[in-house]
Amino acid sequence: MSKFVNYISYILLGLAVVITVLFFINQQNMLDTFLGYGYVLLGIAALLAVGLPLLGMFSNPKGFKKILINLAIVVVVVGLSYALASGDPLANTNINPEPSASTLKITDTGLLITYILFGVAIISILAGSLINMVRNR
Repeated sequence: MSKFVNYISYILLGLAVVITVLFFINQQNMLDTFLGYGYVLLGIAALLAVGLPLLGMFSNPKGFKKILINLAIVVVVVGLSYALASGDPLANTNINPEPSASTLKITDTGLLITYILFGVAIISILAGSLINMVRNR
């Protein structure tokens, strides 16, 4: 299985290099291809992020509880971010065409999710270091 994954990784890396070089040679005609490749990779990542835990769930039924807890945490973070997102347009900007209120709300939600996850990551790093210091004494 690891050889298969290595071959797929090399193929995707080579394709990314070719598309990137072609993009910088001819930006106007390659922009849609470049973005399309990014969307394909995002779709593959999302599919694997959902599918692999489901496969693991069947081999380990106890893991189903962890999957549901993680899913609940994700729903709470996204829901909280969406509830806190204002969706108000920025002052003193000249964006044409003007983004819709729903676009601004989704953008604010994405930013708030990023801020929350960044804060959790920093707290986890600090807490892990502190716990290691206390245990090693």
